[in-house]
Amino acid sequence: MTPDRFRAGMHAGLAAARQMLERFLALSSDASVQDVARAYDAIRRPLDEYGERVGTFTSLHPDPAIRETCEALEVEVEAFETELSMNRAVYDRLAEAESGVAPEPEKRFLDHALRDFRRAGVDRDEATRERVRALREELVEIGQTFDRNIVQGGRTVRLARGHAALAGLPPDYLAAHPQDADGAVTLTTDPPDVLPFMQYAEDDAARAELFAAFQNRAYPENLEVLDRLLAKRHELAQLLGYASWAEYDTETRMVKRPERAREFIERVLMLARPQAHAVCAELLEEKCKRHPEATFVEESEARHLRERVVRQRYGFDSLSVRPYFAYENVKRGIMETSSRLYGVMFEKNESIEVWHESVECWDILDSGRVVARFYLDMFPREGKFKHAAMFSLRHGIEGEVLPEAALGCNFARPTADDPALLLHDQVTTFFHEFGHLLHHLFAGRQDYMRFSGISDSTEWDFVEVPSQMYEEWAWDSGVLATFATHHETGEPIPDELVRTMRGADEYGKGLFVTRQMSMAMFSLSLYESDPSGLDTNAHWGELCRTLSPLVHREEHHFPAAFGHLHGYAAAYYTYMWSLVIAKDLFSAFQDDLMDSATAQAYRAAVLAPGGSRDAADLVEQFLGRPYSFDAWEAWLRS
Repeated sequence: MTPDRFRAGMHAGLAAARQMLERFLALSSDASVQDVARAYDAIRRPLDEYGERVGTFTSLHPDPAIRETCEALEVEVEAFETELSMNRAVYDRLAEAESGVAPEPEKRFLDHALRDFRRAGVDRDEATRERVRALREELVEIGQTFDRNIVQGGRTVRLARGHAALAGLPPDYLAAHPQDADGAVTLTTDPPDVLPFMQYAEDDAARAELFAAFQNRAYPENLEVLDRLLAKRHELAQLLGYASWAEYDTETRMVKRPERAREFIERVLMLARPQAHAVCAELLEEKCKRHPEATFVEESEARHLRERVVRQRYGFDSLSVRPYFAYENVKRGIMETSSRLYGVMFEKNESIEVWHESVECWDILDSGRVVARFYLDMFPREGKFKHAAMFSLRHGIEGEVLPEAALGCNFARPTADDPALLLHDQVTTFFHEFGHLLHHLFAGRQDYMRFSGISDSTEWDFVEVPSQMYEEWAWDSGVLATFATHHETGEPIPDELVRTMRGADEYGKGLFVTRQMSMAMFSLSLYESDPSGLDTNAHWGELCRTLSPLVHREEHHFPAAFGHLHGYAAAYYTYMWSLVIAKDLFSAFQDDLMDSATAQAYRAAVLAPGGSRDAADLVEQFLGRPYSFDAWEAWLRS
């Protein structure tokens, strides 16, 4: 792959899409509803191969020239999408088809297409449409800048005390961070460096220093970019007839209205905050053992203090399970678990071109036939997306196009001398992202691309449900015993250790929930009203003081690197909203997590339909009733 080759492929796709647009507009007046729907759906199909890769390669490709090319092409694709969404002739032809008798799934297809046209401003006057077009182009570039600054805004911290400042970290962490000629050690703000350090490092000052660097990634530049993002989205929402971007953003989600999102956040906070304050008091008590004068717990201390409390209360050291979680074993175990549940097979494909030598390509086979393809890009490198996510590569069309996706993660890479032992938190992350992957690929066998996969078709506050539910398999001793074997002795992880690990993980969940909902309230509140004059960092600090028992420092600038403010916009509540549904769905599996009949029913009812039905209806079909809050509340209180 070269920039020129990628650009040529994308431009060919755009040209083909324009040809399909002309074919659609040339349809005869007596064309059937199905013919109209299929012809409109076909307009975007030529964009699928390269268009989806544009966003993915911006985040994952190792070549800066290709990343820059993809950013430029993303603007071109968005310009075409805006042009299409403003085409009144297309809108009128779809409306004419809808006015007749439309069977399912065509009725849903036309309803959603016309809704999207109205949300794009097709019915506005020409001056408004021109401003909408300009704003959409600006927003693509602003969003790219915001995301790029986070990737490129990583910092390093040089600890002059060398390995003495790494006391408490495991031997492989020390080996991966050698002392330089002056005896110092350099750490990055990438997750593989930060997360273990914040949990295990005994040096309070070193933890505070690294935490401050981590919180200040992309600062100060992204605070100004964020201001522009908020202002342009608010202007766009008002031009389209909405009071705020939050109103626009929630309209197509399960929640439907920002008021319902706020009610949900406030309900969860009300349930979680008493437990969060109780846990914080225990963390303060632990802190006072070393610092008797302490009167509060800072954000930078919470993870480490929690680790110390857990060790004492449960006799559990989270480092003790790492020898059972060598990366390759975990990867194999997740695939074998998925194979047993869903009756599919996974085969590595060595013939497909990949974008980096560490990337793997895998095919999914169902009844001996290749039905999907995915890529694993699992290790950190310069210029790569810093967290963990599933990226769509192709939507998939039944009988025509394979659905494709990629996982982008940042786990330690195995070597001949190092099996890359994972924390159990990282194992659950792997299950989580694989849950997204399976959802996208199983949903990628639709007759209409509009309903295929999850990236564009499923309500966005439902997309975390299958991934969060799949995390439960990472806690089952029977499941873990099939792959979690000691990397030296080969012994499977003991049942008692798994039970202890689960109990330890449950400790402090009220504090975790409160933190998540503080972020959810922040993202929603930024988009609920006119952002003019708003100091986003000061607003975040005020919310922290109001909602969290942990002490926040004003010199930390978390909003600058909170990437969800671009991608999820007002809807960070999605994670907890989805967890409520996931806990309810999981109740169907609790008798036997590996019951393939239940899994196949779940695949057919919830995963495979993609966007062809409302998410609430899919859940009700599987459970035999509407979803409820009960299972989540029981989990919180247990």
